[in-house]
Amino acid sequence: MSAANRSGHQARAARERSEQERETGTRPKGPYGVVEVIWLIAAVGLAAVVVIAFVSVGIAVGRLERETVPSVYRLSDAVDYVADRLPDEVTARVSYDDVRAVLGWHLDWFAAVGLATSHGLELGDPAVAVGDMAVADTDAACDAVVARSLHEGGPDPVDVVCILEVQLAYLAEIGAVSAGEPPS
Repeated sequence: MSAANRSGHQARAARERSEQERETGTRPKGPYGVVEVIWLIAAVGLAAVVVIAFVSVGIAVGRLERETVPSVYRLSDAVDYVADRLPDEVTARVSYDDVRAVLGWHLDWFAAVGLATSHGLELGDPAVAVGDMAVADTDAACDAVVARSLHEGGPDPVDVVCILEVQLAYLAEIGAVSAGEPPS
């Protein structure tokens, strides 16, 4: 077959395909149909959404991992906790009202040195900060609360010290204080 015959044959085949397309209203299919292309686009879109979601969740989890959960102190819970854990000798001498008063004085001392706030404010004051930590001197707190108890006619100093020791255990349990040493 010569080159002229070959090009004539190709032209005739193209005309026949065009006539067939006009008669049937369809075009010849490529390697993929419309449905397959739609499924491919949907799958790629879904994969993109899942990747974006995982990245977003990962970023949020990483940020939250570095944040400290705030400790919430409830005086009524603290009074119950302390009163239930005091030695029998102390509970024979002090009432719930005495425990509430001592815990209130302890909170007053925390507020006076800048370690306690209300309404979700940040805790600590530069005067009591060591590095990134706010540090409370438990001996100074104990001395201040015992002095106030003596001044206001509260419980015996030994009972006050016992109440404050259990109070510190409560504060550690709720995560408000740690027993660790401050950084040097």
